[in-house]
Amino acid sequence: MRLNKYLIPAIAAISLGASGLALAGTTAIGIGYNNVGIHLGNGVNASVPAGELTVGHRFRDNYGVGFGLVDGAGNGLTYQRLQVSADKLLPFDGGTIAPEVMIGGSRVGIAGGNVYHVSTAYAGFGAIYDYPIGRHVSIEGAAALGRDFATHVTGLSTVGGLFYQAGAAVDFSGVGPGLFSVGYEYRHLPISVSHGIHLDTSTVQAQYSITF
Repeated sequence: MRLNKYLIPAIAAISLGASGLALAGTTAIGIGYNNVGIHLGNGVNASVPAGELTVGHRFRDNYGVGFGLVDGAGNGLTYQRLQVSADKLLPFDGGTIAPEVMIGGSRVGIAGGNVYHVSTAYAGFGAIYDYPIGRHVSIEGAAALGRDFATHVTGLSTVGGLFYQAGAAVDFSGVGPGLFSVGYEYRHLPISVSHGIHLDTSTVQAQYSITF
């Protein structure tokens, strides 16, 4: 599974859909930088700098859809991740909670992405909790789990398994017209348990988004 060929059509579709739905709610577009620590469990351990694009639309009934794309290269690796999600925003204990469902895919290429690669698709559910701690500052926690499938390792027969992820972030809303966020996310994707290959990513994130 090569994610690259899906990137431009996916960005165009989400952007056009969000612009067409602008009157029915709000749309947020974010651009950020990720430092992705990649651990494959077979001796591959390296960090990859990557750019991130997110597009989200919140309808007036508080249902939302989101799209996220991460693409980067460095230290002999390439990394891509694409994720689409849908959620419902609800008030909870002084903050808001958003139960969500998601589907996505990740790919790591080694030696320029032409010789060896590891890839997987995944689907699952989770929740994001946001709690304000000041006028312009809030903290956010998120967790999700599900199943990864369509796993592939060059030259091996693979079977996926249970995936899980968790993260936290701090959001600053008083920075210009948008929202500045810094955070951390960990994701575990079992590519081939029998061969001891797991795609674990530890990501430090910084992003700025604007809502229209």
